[in-house]
Amino acid sequence: MSRPAYELCTLLVDDTYGELTSRIFKALLCYGRQSLPALLHRTDLSYRLAKHGLSVLVQQHLVLWNTSSDDHLTLYEANTAVAYSLVRSGKYIKIAEAQAGEFAGKVLSNLLLLGHARVGDLVQAYGVGQSKSTHDGLAATHGPPSKSLSSMSSHVDGRLEEEIFTLESIHRTLCELLQAELVSRVHISHFRSDADNRIEAEKLVPKPEEYKAKSKREQDAQHEAVVQRKLKEWRFCTNEEEDEIEDLKKGKKRLHRDLETRRPGKRQRRYSPLGQEVIGTTGEDYQPMLEGTGYLDSNLILRVNHAKFAVLMRNDHLVDLADRMISTSTAGVYAQVLRTLGPKVQDCQVEAESPNDKDAEIELSALPQLSTDDLVCAIKDSSELANALGKLDDGRLNMAQFDHPKKRRKREVFSEDGEMVDGEASPEEEEDAFDSNAEETISDIASDPDEANGGAKFEPNALPGFLLDPHRDAIRDHLLVLAIHPMSFLHHFPKTPILPEQWTIDFSTLMKNITHHTLLETITSRHGLPAARLTRILFDRGKTDEKILCSTSLLAQKTMRSYLLPLHKAGMIGLQEVPRDNSRNPQRTNFLWFFDPERCKAKVLEETYKTMARCLRRARVEGEKVKGTVEKASRSDVIGKEDEFLGAQELEALNVWKDMDERIWGEVSRLDDLVACLRDF
Repeated sequence: MSRPAYELCTLLVDDTYGELTSRIFKALLCYGRQSLPALLHRTDLSYRLAKHGLSVLVQQHLVLWNTSSDDHLTLYEANTAVAYSLVRSGKYIKIAEAQAGEFAGKVLSNLLLLGHARVGDLVQAYGVGQSKSTHDGLAATHGPPSKSLSSMSSHVDGRLEEEIFTLESIHRTLCELLQAELVSRVHISHFRSDADNRIEAEKLVPKPEEYKAKSKREQDAQHEAVVQRKLKEWRFCTNEEEDEIEDLKKGKKRLHRDLETRRPGKRQRRYSPLGQEVIGTTGEDYQPMLEGTGYLDSNLILRVNHAKFAVLMRNDHLVDLADRMISTSTAGVYAQVLRTLGPKVQDCQVEAESPNDKDAEIELSALPQLSTDDLVCAIKDSSELANALGKLDDGRLNMAQFDHPKKRRKREVFSEDGEMVDGEASPEEEEDAFDSNAEETISDIASDPDEANGGAKFEPNALPGFLLDPHRDAIRDHLLVLAIHPMSFLHHFPKTPILPEQWTIDFSTLMKNITHHTLLETITSRHGLPAARLTRILFDRGKTDEKILCSTSLLAQKTMRSYLLPLHKAGMIGLQEVPRDNSRNPQRTNFLWFFDPERCKAKVLEETYKTMARCLRRARVEGEKVKGTVEKASRSDVIGKEDEFLGAQELEALNVWKDMDERIWGEVSRLDDLVACLRDF
């Protein structure tokens, strides 16, 4: 990350957790991985204050740590990804409320504030249960709470109403958040950096020479695949997760082997999700809840799953883009496609190799897929979809003419007398021929149903549903529109004699197109439409001379240079000098303009980080002006009675500050959407 990104992360940590934690976090950003004695030297803090600040940062997952097995030295490293996610706290809460209800948003807000917490501590904090742990995880950040979380109140007619939560509602909400993957179990690898996790994974998996392969290259490939699988299991806690998701609910009591074999002498042991080992309980043996209660294990430690929230934010962005580019009805169908594929997509940052033209279909077939029948069952009402797209003269939406040139096959070419001259029928034409034959069969059956059915009584319900279902045709038309769009929203797999019609989303190709589209929109808003036209030409043609660029863009040379120079000064495009001889005379030098998307994206991200940091500073300055009034208005005895305790000038200053703070954070949220599109999606 760039320097503006580090500055933005420091401001977010300072505004959220205070100056002490910000001081340690900034030292880790500036000097990299540090040990505790080095941090004491860099920050000039006492041992007690440094330990307290580090405990807060580790609890919030803002600092990663790892203890070496050789010298037993613990090194700490700043986690900029989680620090930046503090900007998206409000978006996370809204997504949780939309997925699992309003109470789920409150539970998620507490997890965002606490970093991670035990289920038993959460239940105890809401005032409906007793925790068996001697260490209150909720008080690790802010000390002993003066009130329980159940005292979070709502405003009703100028008075405070205390919300009451039950044990069943808390566990049910946590189960819904777990099933939606908005929260996940805590693993020890979540506190280590990617490099440390890879080192630990390579220690656990077999060495390359132990694999049975013919060549060294194949052994290394197998070793890398096993390492990546191990890292994925650690990151998403997917190791036998399908079998253990119901075991998280305490429906059965798992006995120790010694208890099963009736061999006394050892105490009961339980699993520690933080240590990846079985640890013994201290004091009284842990007793699970009664069978059939459906409660979660009180020792289960949960954290916010930032990767899943990025996936849901990307889905919302794609639906909004489909709405703006195609239509609202098509965007609704696309939203259902994304919801259906949602459980199969865990992270936006998927390492996908760029496939060759020969292996493109093989790579796409490995992606999550869904059939047309799945969408037909999911979308109940298609009344708005039927008339949303135009029809041809024959009343059907012919999509065969929109095939991509690289994927188009030779079609059948018939002469006037009906004989085939050259070519091969495409899958779409085979499908149309099948549909036409089916329609003829249906018409024959309708004319004489008893004869066509072998003398038996004809039943219309016995015909295939896809031949008589206009609901299915309407949905399929919208899916085909998404598939033929230049953005490649969907990829279509035609039906075969074995498999039904399938659809998938190639997110790597789709996000490349959307990133390029976003960069062009940014250039258009800053430098005008001709500048975006020149950038698009440079992207398509590569490095281009001025003469060719002038003739291609249909612009005069003087006008074209008035757009190229500001773009080059802003860092959006580059210029390369290619001398014809060793003299390097400008008259004998070719000047080639080019557009590098990665370079342009890095430049836009750097400017966006800088703008967000300035917005946060502006919000801090405006808040300092009315600090006393804001502190007075935030008192528990003043909330809801501002007109009685605040004067006219204080009320006016408070309203002005609230309006300005809302506008500033609204701008920060819009800038975050740009960052998410260019970096995270």
